[in-house]
Amino acid sequence: MDTKSSTSSSTRDVQGQPVAKKSRLVCKTIIYDESIANQWLDEPPLEVWDHKIIPLLSLRDLALSRTVCTFFEAYWQEKFGNNVLPLRVGNDVATIEGVMGVIEILSSRREYTKASPFVVLLGKGNHEVTSSWTRPSGTVRQTTLGITHSNITFIGQGIGETMILGGFGIANEQNITLKQLMVTNKRGSGIQIYSADVELVDVAVVHCVANGIYARSGASTPSQLVATRCEMSNNGGSGLFIYSPNNNLSLNVCLKNCISHHNSYGGIYLSGKGVVNIHGDTTSVHSNKSHGISAAMSGKVFIHLPSHHNTSYNNTGDDRKTSSGGTITNVED
Repeated sequence: MDTKSSTSSSTRDVQGQPVAKKSRLVCKTIIYDESIANQWLDEPPLEVWDHKIIPLLSLRDLALSRTVCTFFEAYWQEKFGNNVLPLRVGNDVATIEGVMGVIEILSSRREYTKASPFVVLLGKGNHEVTSSWTRPSGTVRQTTLGITHSNITFIGQGIGETMILGGFGIANEQNITLKQLMVTNKRGSGIQIYSADVELVDVAVVHCVANGIYARSGASTPSQLVATRCEMSNNGGSGLFIYSPNNNLSLNVCLKNCISHHNSYGGIYLSGKGVVNIHGDTTSVHSNKSHGISAAMSGKVFIHLPSHHNTSYNNTGDDRKTSSGGTITNVED
């Protein structure tokens, strides 16, 4: 077979160093010779390893390869050090239940940040959560995956393609992001947030037995939620339930082109010292069995749309409901 041969130049210490360079020679026929050690490693050009072979290896594959040959140690140091090895559910770990165990191990070996988070890739199909999670109040929630580290991003294949059968529990963690997936929890709320900083992008939280999303501030730390192009529908409670019992803390929520509909209680419910900013022409809160948008106990909702925009409509209760000092205000930017 005609292929391109190569020879290895001097190899530097692999710990934290770039992969050893190879110089390409002329084309010639390569015949397998069992007397040549590591012929299959040395013969392919470095470009083939860099751009064709190594990208096919998952985090688990490359980690295991380190014990086979020191050739792979340099690749591990480079890829792991630069945080370009996402964790693939179904490959690196069998199920979503194993994610936090791996993160626990790898977080002790490098620091993940908001700019460079730990990335979890979720494939198409159903990902079932069977574990339980204990809320800060001590209440145990079944079929809920507890997120126990900050700076983690979960990425699915799209709404309707990646389904989480269960919920997420996030308490006292920062920079948690969920993207392109659907959440359905038959035994509780879909996403529960306590004193945490969370971002949702293209996420649908539907058919949960309780609230779609529940966000609450703790005794000393407020929660922050940013949701973009998200749907909260057909849940047993509210689509989005926001509660800030501590009057010294202001819980902040920003919704961009989100919809909340056909929930058994309200579409968006805010109680306590919190602020909700609603943006986007495709925003829609409708057909809920109680109120559309509710603000109570000094909570403030700012709708950054013209007053004639059909933001909240066809709800069984009031489309806009205020009580106990709560306000809902249209703001034209």
